[in-house]
Amino acid sequence: MKRWRGLVQKEWAHMKWRLVFFVFLNNLLLFWGVSHLFLGAPEGFLTSIQPMIGICFTLHMIMAITLLFDSLGKEIGKPDIWLHSPASIRQLVGAKFVLVTLTVVCSLVVYGIVAGIAYVFGGFVFLWADVDLLLTVGVVILLNAVYVMAIVFFFWSIYQVFRSRIGWFSILVMIVLVNVWLYGWALVWFTEVFQTVMDMGPMYGPIQTVDLLMFNNYIIPGGTILTVGSLVLYGLLTLFYFVMGSMLFEKKVRL
Repeated sequence: MKRWRGLVQKEWAHMKWRLVFFVFLNNLLLFWGVSHLFLGAPEGFLTSIQPMIGICFTLHMIMAITLLFDSLGKEIGKPDIWLHSPASIRQLVGAKFVLVTLTVVCSLVVYGIVAGIAYVFGGFVFLWADVDLLLTVGVVILLNAVYVMAIVFFFWSIYQVFRSRIGWFSILVMIVLVNVWLYGWALVWFTEVFQTVMDMGPMYGPIQTVDLLMFNNYIIPGGTILTVGSLVLYGLLTLFYFVMGSMLFEKKVRL
């Protein structure tokens, strides 16, 4: 535990101003959206919040991926950082994941406070069910950020290995690999077994007004925001992508 805390603190020392900037920028854009979509909006709460969920979702995905790969990109050309550390490469990369995840949590909390204030001053009737919905959507966005970071890290690591061997031809290889993966994923996604697992144990009922989130299709099967089956399934996939990505990245560093 001490090692993990030390690694995260080290990442914080190197990245703190970038993290603060992204949280500020994210919430500045979200505040602009809130001021235009919440205050004085004639629709009901769920109707007016629908586009805000989509904007919040997209901005936090962009923030998580940008911060992670900004950090990795600055250190990939410094093999001594990875090879001479007492921590494993998996732990070093994991510390970056943890810090970026905590940053997303902080950003969501700030956004929740801003949205809550706008909610009250916008003249909406306060309902605990609405707060519950906001918290649930926040959890979904956080889980998606972790999953998307893991999968992009996996493909980024493959790209780094190929680039060290075949140079810029690796871009063409990656285009082919990603398309093969997308095709295979589509085949798996529409299987009856997969959909059955995804729908197991709904933790929040179908929400028609968050259809904007459905374009992602992660952890939000069939209109249900959260299910036990999707948590287990995507949790295992996240772990797989992270472990395999770390192994490939270590291979790249040692080349």
